[in-house]
Amino acid sequence: MSTPRVADYVDEFCLDLRQQLIADEFRWGDTWLERSRLGQEDRTWFGMMNRYHQFKNAGHPINWLQVAGDALICWVREQHPELSPHWEGDATP
Repeated sequence: MSTPRVADYVDEFCLDLRQQLIADEFRWGDTWLERSRLGQEDRTWFGMMNRYHQFKNAGHPINWLQVAGDALICWVREQHPELSPHWEGDATP
């Protein structure tokens, strides 16, 4: 038996991530398009810290698919600035 690699789980993870993103879109709509790229690192870090505090203080497990979804949103904003007029003129870090 070969040693498992993280890359072996990408397809499974992406299927689950897609479902999480669909659920998030149902709840939040396209509000992710309205936020600027500027400051997204701080907003993402704040969201992660909030999830961590919920875990430490209330025992809520961290939803890693939501963490990955936040990272994907940041990536899309940086790779595809043409998708939103809110991103025009944002400096690429």
